[in-house]
Amino acid sequence: MIKFFRRIRQELLTEHKFSKYLFYALGEIILVVIGILIALAANNWSIEQAERLQESKYLNNIKLDLEKDLGNLEYNLNFRRDKLAGTKKLISQINGTPVDDLTELSRNVFNTLNEERFTPNNSTYTELASSGNLNLISVDSIKILLLELEELYKINAFAIDHETYEYREYISKSVFKYTDTEKLAAIFVNGESSDQQNINRDDFDALFGSPEYKNGLVIMNLISESFISKYQNIEEKSRKIIALVDEELIRREK
Repeated sequence: MIKFFRRIRQELLTEHKFSKYLFYALGEIILVVIGILIALAANNWSIEQAERLQESKYLNNIKLDLEKDLGNLEYNLNFRRDKLAGTKKLISQINGTPVDDLTELSRNVFNTLNEERFTPNNSTYTELASSGNLNLISVDSIKILLLELEELYKINAFAIDHETYEYREYISKSVFKYTDTEKLAAIFVNGESSDQQNINRDDFDALFGSPEYKNGLVIMNLISESFISKYQNIEEKSRKIIALVDEELIRREK
């Protein structure tokens, strides 16, 4: 095509037809520009397709991470609720409510030693953030929820570190000092009864008389309630993201 225009230009110059020469020169320039624009458009389309394919992979992985988290969250929520119920009963008994089940009391006391932490499966988000590929997520609502979820993860991690200190300073020290944890463990872990371990109400007098233990239980209740709220919030946002991801992936398949 370029040789064709060059030949025409040479003929026009030879024939001194300058106006036509300029017309054809302009036409050649326009064709070159159009060719460049077409090449750029094709290249941009190719890049866009590659990015959308990569985005779909990230979205699928995010969904898998969050689905694993939902199971973990359910376990942690149940753990927190059961522990909260147990510690509330212990505080009531410390305040004078009669103990009618020593086996249950033993389980509740031992359970105050147990610590659980929710650790999210956020490897896909971490990869997106560290690689600078977070902008590949083109759906703003998903991106915003991911950022909000990451902030909740950070708050959760900080709260767990704080909780760990409270447990070990106020709960664990008192239980280890005033009870026979071997007997309590046999009841909690092995399902034995207080009668089998020869435990009676007097075995808890020293523990119930410890202000550190009671104060630790009060703090533990407040912490457990806050964690339940945090985990419910995380669960809600996780389900929203999964629903939005499903919606986006289905839209792309059409």
